[in-house]
Amino acid sequence: MPKSRRKKLFENRPRYPRRDGFEGRPRHNEQIRVHYVRVIGVDKKPIGILPTKEALQLARRQGLDLVEVAPTADPPVCGIMDFGRFIYQQKVKDRESKRRQHSVEVREMRFMMRISENDFMTKLKKIQEFLGDRDRVRVTIRLRGRENLHRDLAMKLIDRITTELAPIAAIDGQPVRLGEGGRQSIQVMFYPKHENT
Repeated sequence: MPKSRRKKLFENRPRYPRRDGFEGRPRHNEQIRVHYVRVIGVDKKPIGILPTKEALQLARRQGLDLVEVAPTADPPVCGIMDFGRFIYQQKVKDRESKRRQHSVEVREMRFMMRISENDFMTKLKKIQEFLGDRDRVRVTIRLRGRENLHRDLAMKLIDRITTELAPIAAIDGQPVRLGEGGRQSIQVMFYPKHENT
């Protein structure tokens, strides 16, 4: 192979070996590429700043790994520990934190003016489930054609929904009228009472 072609191949090659599938994992053992590291022992007590090779030998003598804990520090902080166990503990912590988090969603439930009692109760139960999951619920009552002349009946329906949900939910603002012409709707937002506590 000519020298110029070989040179081009080496220029385009990545500087370090690729770590596909290991983006979130910390570097350990031979993957640590700095000359000096601050070492923390198995008992979580600082040992001091050592050359990386020396720290790696110290970890190997104990039958453990040298794991980069704080790569942005100067020098990087590495701990002597079992790498597999460390990764497992990190996954457990991530799972726990995700389980505790809850992103509030805005759910929507649509009602018609002429709704049967069974449909009303079914939709009400679904709204209670959403509020139980700490989500906000937007209730929309659609008015079609001549129903626009009887907005007072739509307001009565909203009042009924509000009284049914009173123990677990509070109303956010006043009902809002949307739309023009033949298709109009009235919207109201509910949020769970324990959201502010």
